[in-house]
Amino acid sequence: MSSAGDAIISIRPHYADAILKGTKTVELRRRIPSIGDGTRLWIYATRPTAALIGSATLKKIIEKSPDELWTHCGDKTGVDRSTYDAYFEGASVALGLFLSRARRVPPVTIECLREIFDGFHPPQVLARLTEPNKLSLLNEIGGI
Repeated sequence: MSSAGDAIISIRPHYADAILKGTKTVELRRRIPSIGDGTRLWIYATRPTAALIGSATLKKIIEKSPDELWTHCGDKTGVDRSTYDAYFEGASVALGLFLSRARRVPPVTIECLREIFDGFHPPQVLARLTEPNKLSLLNEIGGI
């Protein structure tokens, strides 16, 4: 795994809100780029919100079969079993991103993100931030 840093992760608004409320502590993925424990994940809520609305710290990533992951942490995923099964249909591997220290930040709209990060497009999965990008983002939200 790479060292901790900062990255933006795209999440549907309903799930992003659940993470920031603390009712969802495991984000589900079929694949994820290699990121290290301790990475700060900036949460970009997809449309219709279309804004960065918070952050959380990655505690660990667990990779298991879909059935094994559900048994291990299904109650922390913020989804019911049928939604879970539909998401992982046909997958042999399921990833659980265990999150901590979730916090809401003043929303940063996609238009503002495009001013901060030249040519910003919401990532399909995740996009790492350079140190200058991170500092620009922190400046925009007034620090964290």
